[in-house]
Amino acid sequence: MKINLSSLAKGITLGMAVGAAAYALSNATKKDKRMLKSNTGKALKAIGDVFEDFGTMF
Repeated sequence: MKINLSSLAKGITLGMAVGAAAYALSNATKKDKRMLKSNTGKALKAIGDVFEDFGTMF
C-alpha cells in the first residue's frame, strides 16, 4: 500500500482545524460565534492553499 503524504497531512490538518473550531464554538459568546463563522471559510481556504504549496514542493 502506498501512502500519499500530502493527503495524510491535509487530513490531519483538517481534523485539527475542525476540532479547534468546535472547541472554540462551544466556549464562545454570541458575538464571538458570529466572528468565528465569518472567519472559518477564510481560514480553511488558507490552510488548503498552504498544503497545495507543500504538495508542489514535493
